[in-house]
Amino acid sequence: MHLNVRFSTEAELKQTLDFLYEKSKEGIAFTGLVEAMVNEVTIITAIHNIKSNKGSKTAGVDRLKMDKYLQMPKEELIALIRDNFSNYRPRPARRVYIPKKNGKQRPLGIPTVLDRVIQECVRIVIEPICEARFYPHSYGFRPYRAQKHAIRDIINVINAGTRSPDQPVWAVEGDIKGCFDNINHRILLKKIWRIGIHDKRVIKMIQQMLKA
Repeated sequence: MHLNVRFSTEAELKQTLDFLYEKSKEGIAFTGLVEAMVNEVTIITAIHNIKSNKGSKTAGVDRLKMDKYLQMPKEELIALIRDNFSNYRPRPARRVYIPKKNGKQRPLGIPTVLDRVIQECVRIVIEPICEARFYPHSYGFRPYRAQKHAIRDIINVINAGTRSPDQPVWAVEGDIKGCFDNINHRILLKKIWRIGIHDKRVIKMIQQMLKA
């Protein structure tokens, strides 16, 4: 399905996102997603989301913070973001290290503020498509889901298992070392396509985000 919708309010944006979710549930794939991402309402929503995040005061490799962009005239800022969409070249992420409880350090990549806004525009539009297809018992980095929900479900499974002496129950805890440093980008992009995101412009942007 080629997404050919126009919206001019947040309510209409939400209707569009609900539409994407329902159609994705039906197994429909989408093209024409970039036009929804560069819509003024989507861009403003993305800016507000990034601004409300405490990380907005942290600069990337270009040393620019959100305040710099908020001082720009609205039309100029929207034009800048659209221009970056049309010829997307993400800046490298700034690498910092944060301490872990075990005394080691976890590497963290910090994109530039402009790249974060573009990433957020992409997330806003593709999230309902992905959410409609995701496994229901996957809890990481998803809306309205948290660790406590995963723990609750594990407890429910264990309790159900204890009522049947013939049903062993295992809870396995693990951690993949350097997961995001070594994950296969080609497999990720194939999964995005299989989920129903068939706008090749979006696939290419996500590929560049992964490399950055």
